[in-house]
Amino acid sequence: MMTKGMGIALLSAAALLGGAAAQAGELPWTYGEVGYTKAPGTEDFDTDAYDLKASIGFLDKWHSSLQYTDGTTDFDSGSDDDFDGWRLVVGAHPQLTPDTQLVTEISYFDYNYDGGEGSDGGADGFGLGLGLRHSLSDKAELSALATYTQANFDDSGFGSSGNTDVYSTVVEVGGRYNWMPNLSTGLTVSLGGGGAGAGLESSFLGGNLARFDVRWSFLGDVSK
Repeated sequence: MMTKGMGIALLSAAALLGGAAAQAGELPWTYGEVGYTKAPGTEDFDTDAYDLKASIGFLDKWHSSLQYTDGTTDFDSGSDDDFDGWRLVVGAHPQLTPDTQLVTEISYFDYNYDGGEGSDGGADGFGLGLGLRHSLSDKAELSALATYTQANFDDSGFGSSGNTDVYSTVVEVGGRYNWMPNLSTGLTVSLGGGGAGAGLESSFLGGNLARFDVRWSFLGDVSK
C-alpha cells in the first residue's frame, strides 16, 4: 500500500510535470539502452549493477520492455553476493495532453543470487506501476512512476525456513536529455522498497538507488 509520503512525492512530481510550459518533443518507446545502478544500502553494504534494456512501442499507445541485470552487493565483512536476472514489462501510455502521457505498467521479474559456499537463492514476483512522462522540449523530459511490488524470495540456501513474501511500494523520479534526436542520457532516482532488509533484495525491488543510462531511440512506434 502506498504510504502518505510516497503519495505526496508522486503528486509533487505530477504538479511539476503538468506545470512546465514548453514545446513538446517526441517521447519514443522503441529503444535500446545500457544502464548502471548504484544502491548505497547502509554503512554495512552497497550494491553496484549493470543492465541491458530493450523496449518496443506498438499500436500507438502500448509498449513492452525486457531488462537483464547483473550486479554485486559488497558487505563490510568481506563477503559479497552476486546476482542476475530479468524483468519483463508490458504497459500503456495514453496521451493526456500534447506534452504528457499517463503510464500504466505490469511487470514480472525473476532473479538469482549466489552468496558463495552454497548460500544461494532466488526471487520472483510482479509489479503494478502508475505514473507520468512529460516532454519539456525536444531536448528534455521528466518522468515519475509509483510501483507496487510483490516478491517471493527463496532464501533456503542461507539457512532460513525457505520462502518469504515481500511487499513494497517504490517511487521513481527521472530526467532525460536528448543530445541528438536518437541519443540521450537519463538519471532515475528510486525511493522506497527494500522490505527484505538486505542489499541485493533492495536492488531487486528498486529501493533507494540511482540509475544512469545511455539510450539509443528509434523514433515512432513499430505499428500504429
